[in-house]
Amino acid sequence: MPTSFDTIESELLNALSRDHLWETNRHIAQWVRLSGSRDERAAFEYVQGRLDAYGLRTAWLEHPALVSYPLKADLQVIDASGRALARYTCLSHAFSASVENLEAEVVDLGFGKPTDYAANDVRGKVALIDGLATPTAVYAAERAGSVGQIFVNDDHLHNMIVSTVWGTPTTQSAERLPRTPAVSIVAADGRALRAQIAAGATRVRIATRVFTGWQSTPIVIGDLPGRASDDWVMFSGHLDSWDYGAMDNGSANATMLEVARVLAQRKEELYRGLRVIFWSGHSHGRYAGSTWYADHFWEELYDHCVAHVNVDSTGARGATYYGSFQTHMELAGLGAQVIEQEIGLKSQPYRMTRAGDMSFNGIGIPALFMELSQVPADATDAEAALSFGEPTGGKMPWWWHTSEDTFDKVDLEVLERDTRIYLRAVWRLCGAARLPMDFRPVVQDIETQLADLQRAAGDRLDLRPVLQRVSMLAERVNDLARRAASADAPAEISELNRKMKTLSRLLIPITYSAASRFDHDPAWSLPFLPGLQAARELPQLDPASDRHRFLQTELVRHRNALAFALRQAIEALTVGGRQ
Repeated sequence: MPTSFDTIESELLNALSRDHLWETNRHIAQWVRLSGSRDERAAFEYVQGRLDAYGLRTAWLEHPALVSYPLKADLQVIDASGRALARYTCLSHAFSASVENLEAEVVDLGFGKPTDYAANDVRGKVALIDGLATPTAVYAAERAGSVGQIFVNDDHLHNMIVSTVWGTPTTQSAERLPRTPAVSIVAADGRALRAQIAAGATRVRIATRVFTGWQSTPIVIGDLPGRASDDWVMFSGHLDSWDYGAMDNGSANATMLEVARVLAQRKEELYRGLRVIFWSGHSHGRYAGSTWYADHFWEELYDHCVAHVNVDSTGARGATYYGSFQTHMELAGLGAQVIEQEIGLKSQPYRMTRAGDMSFNGIGIPALFMELSQVPADATDAEAALSFGEPTGGKMPWWWHTSEDTFDKVDLEVLERDTRIYLRAVWRLCGAARLPMDFRPVVQDIETQLADLQRAAGDRLDLRPVLQRVSMLAERVNDLARRAASADAPAEISELNRKMKTLSRLLIPITYSAASRFDHDPAWSLPFLPGLQAARELPQLDPASDRHRFLQTELVRHRNALAFALRQAIEALTVGGRQ
């Protein structure tokens, strides 16, 4: 009698080795893995050697990437004559501008909200901003005329990348590369600087040196073929790191290698293939590796990649929060199921964010997970989470993106638990004949968002025809779910899988991206249905104004794009429909 699917999963979980996880994590954490560096290359050679030893078919790809990382920074408070009154320890950031000596008045902008900019003129001045040095914060400051930025971190200095360009720049996106210096200081120094500003006009001198240049960077791939399908599941994570990066991303790399090792022992059981991919350029090139791969293997990904499971920062000490997880909604049920079965907790899915190596929305590849376990946002012990603003459940631990992300920050119990969750998810995607996807939450999400937009726009934009198509699609996906629940014939399962893949290809690009399918959105947050969100602005505009008419024309075009994608989805689910 053939071994049951659940029995194989239990055997796979039993084959998982704590010793392998620990040794692999320890080995990778010996290197400071700056993108394109010699130490990073040594780590990639180690990873490829492990994949070869486990029996995967490996490939080493090499590509040029524009990468950046800080080398030196200095921040002083100065008097009118330029004499230094105080000096603060600071850290500059990837893609920040290098300057010899920038002298300017500093303005306290709080969290740098639009209202803060409205109340303060930062033209020709340095902006003091609470929080991490993010691309959007630097972009907003530069657009307002700021000549430099000082970010107030918590009690630790966190490495960040401040470019809004996703991957390697193009002739158009290169215009958004930062042109001003950005540095970070710790909270205590931020309070001292604020006190000086409150006492009167305060000038600072900033000096930064940042490496920004082209590096040849690797990608390592390990393949396990499927027994019944040419399709495959992408299981990816970055290998580059800030400093030793034992948690980010050494522990995740250990998770990846262990899942690959265990599944390779039962490779004859895989219905579809597994492709494990290790990226460079995540931390220092704004996802340069995954973006390059999407650009250069676009059609192969479109034709054969059914899902992307991403892994980042597993096994953190004190990471007990599993209350939510990121996903494209067709995979939400799978994610919730494997978390609940492993730890007995009902976890809530939320839409995949514009972060990590999510470089595949234009292709239409659904993704599951990014960070999985996190430190509770209200933690008060030695593993206290990063905290800027209101707590949101779980966050990264304080050592994230710092020089203190060393091997002692990894907890083997948490690492094993996280790896078991990933193993369950990857096994079910690769081992099950029918793809474990459910599109009912996807369509419900679209319908809810459209109804809200229609209420906001009123009679300025008619979305009723699109809502009618969503209603028709809801009927089709309900039928798809009913068929999937009882399908057992190979031909029917194959047809269902094809339809599911087609739905992702059609719906993800139009609901998650504002760019062309062959381009990449900027590295900032995008709302769901991004092309239609400006409909909320219409009622505030004069209908006879240029702005209203321009915007209405733009929105009609986005409405047409969504309507056509929905039409194609309906046709794909019609009996006999083909992609």
